Amino acid sequence: MGKGTEHMNPDQERDFIERQVNKDISRRKFIEWAGKAGIGSAAAVSLSGAVLAACSSGGGGSKNIAGAGDTIKVGVIAPFSGIGAFIGTVTTNSLSAAVQELNSRGGVLGKKITLVNRDTGADPANGVKAYNELAGDPNIVGILWCGGLGFEQTQEQFARDKLPVMAVFNDAWSDKRLYPDDPNQRSVFQFLIPTRMAMDTLAQYAANDRGYKTAALVNDVVIDPRTENRGFFEASLAKVGMKSVGYETYQLGNSDFGPALQRLKAARPDMVAIFGLSGDTANFVIQIDQLGSAYIDTPTAKDPSKGWHPHIFGSPGGTGDHSWADLAKDSAKPGTITAWHVGGLVYLPEFAIAGWMKKYLDKLPTGGEESPADGLYTLLKGVEKAGTTDRTRLVQAIETQGPLRFASSTFSFTADRHVNKTPDDMIIVTLERKAGPAATTPPYQLGHEWSTEFARYPAGPTQLVRPTLDANKRAQPDVMKTVLDQGWGTQCTKNPDGTLSKECKIH
Repeated sequence: MGKGTEHMNPDQERDFIERQVNKDISRRKFIEWAGKAGIGSAAAVSLSGAVLAACSSGGGGSKNIAGAGDTIKVGVIAPFSGIGAFIGTVTTNSLSAAVQELNSRGGVLGKKITLVNRDTGADPANGVKAYNELAGDPNIVGILWCGGLGFEQTQEQFARDKLPVMAVFNDAWSDKRLYPDDPNQRSVFQFLIPTRMAMDTLAQYAANDRGYKTAALVNDVVIDPRTENRGFFEASLAKVGMKSVGYETYQLGNSDFGPALQRLKAARPDMVAIFGLSGDTANFVIQIDQLGSAYIDTPTAKDPSKGWHPHIFGSPGGTGDHSWADLAKDSAKPGTITAWHVGGLVYLPEFAIAGWMKKYLDKLPTGGEESPADGLYTLLKGVEKAGTTDRTRLVQAIETQGPLRFASSTFSFTADRHVNKTPDDMIIVTLERKAGPAATTPPYQLGHEWSTEFARYPAGPTQLVRPTLDANKRAQPDVMKTVLDQGWGTQCTKNPDGTLSKECKIH
């Protein structure tokens, strides 16, 4: 075993030693390592017995799991207050149900799961502070970062600490600050739909399905502190031959869009995408309605002789949440488009999160609840597989544990892919109203979800099945079979052969 260790640093040598089964040789090498690491010889001899006992029993007895006590502690960072509090509500409901379900199964390795919550509000500095507090607790096995501000400002600390971070509602993949693009971010695993992937999906639909030629972006620069969304948006448009004719910015909660709307009206884009949270999104569509430029349908959006009535697209945290329609009321128009993912269809009968929320909380999901639960499960299954809370081994375990299924659809991570979404997982969702579909020629019907207990809001986003159907079948064939066979989602009109038609002009 001595051969080959001369060029290892102390941490590499310790990791190598702990994997050995020859106690006599390993003890000698452990003491050599301890000396290099600055541990006294007497302490090294004592420590070697404990370390090598764990090694000989498989590299991680229960005493190495989550420190002392009978619980495993997981940190949670989210906006539990302020303008983004709806994300905190989604997080709370998801994790409360998931923790009760997991603890009812016996927890992880015989230990119960507890959460340590930290609120970011609307201040990025709170996120940095929350992370440092949690990372400084040796009993925290990892962190679920659920949309709280400060994520980007804390990425250097992630590289320093190597504590597993589940980026539940935060995007590091789009700006290539996720492993393997950034080798220093190996401890971060992303669940959020990447902005670049979402924008690609929206651009493909706008150009290839609706035939739009021009578009503009309205961007929240607090949520996008590096102002990278503009580049992502324009790159997505370029891929499909569309032209960007406008870019407007605003700050979270400060959304007087009057001057911006006048500039956009002069530029007259066929489509306007607003990337921000639900409250500001609602204000935007209210103000565009007051301007007399509300969306009507696809033909009108493309016809200059009918004035300016752009098709409104939005982000998962804006038009992807039902609350924007509640706030905007009649100004929220059917046909408003968002990019989402197959696993987010939380009303489907084979997805577990809705059942857990009903059982433990007497609530139903509103959208997005699958992601915090899946983030928690990923982290805990990593602990279970690694048999230790050693950070390096825990990250390796998450990378190699293969496909997982917990709250909704199947997903996975690998050593070369730290985001659990693929382009084939992406779907289009559209605003519909419980009162019935918009009047179009030809007409269309609402999906099955509007006849179930999930139809408790007057309006909300629902899957527009056809545009991404082939890709979704590749990614999640069983899920899409349920969608088609049981009539979930807006399927619009059908051709004589039973295939779906794109003649549903409102969409």
